Amino acid sequence: MSMFDDLIVNARSAVDTVSGKAGKVIDRTKLFLAASDIKAELSKKYHILGRVCYEANKTGQNYDSGIKQLHEEIKELNEQLATVNEMIENTREKIKCPECSTYNARGAVYCNKCGKKLPAAKPAGEDEFTDEELLSYAEETIDDEL
Repeated sequence: MSMFDDLIVNARSAVDTVSGKAGKVIDRTKLFLAASDIKAELSKKYHILGRVCYEANKTGQNYDSGIKQLHEEIKELNEQLATVNEMIENTREKIKCPECSTYNARGAVYCNKCGKKLPAAKPAGEDEFTDEELLSYAEETIDDEL
């Protein structure tokens, strides 16, 4: 193989590596945007809840059913946010401590916070979900709810 052929092979390899990294960055960015959208929706719901509580106190009327509905919506949004945040952490190649839920570096043997022995980490390329599955799940969940 000539020097030119080696150069072509190395260039192709570099392009493949860079495009793979760029795809992961784009996927993480989409997850961050999804988390941001959920936080914005949560902020709106909290604002509405505050207004409802204020009006209930001001007028003496019973708005319990509205408050309960808002509470359920906020609870669901918080669950979605936790799921998206976990997906983001998965893209950072970290593992979650089963005891205290702190994220630790992949390959760590003990939790940095509580000291509990961590389960054996999967190698970096063997996540439970592929990047595409994580992104697809986040988009479906967010689009269905918003």
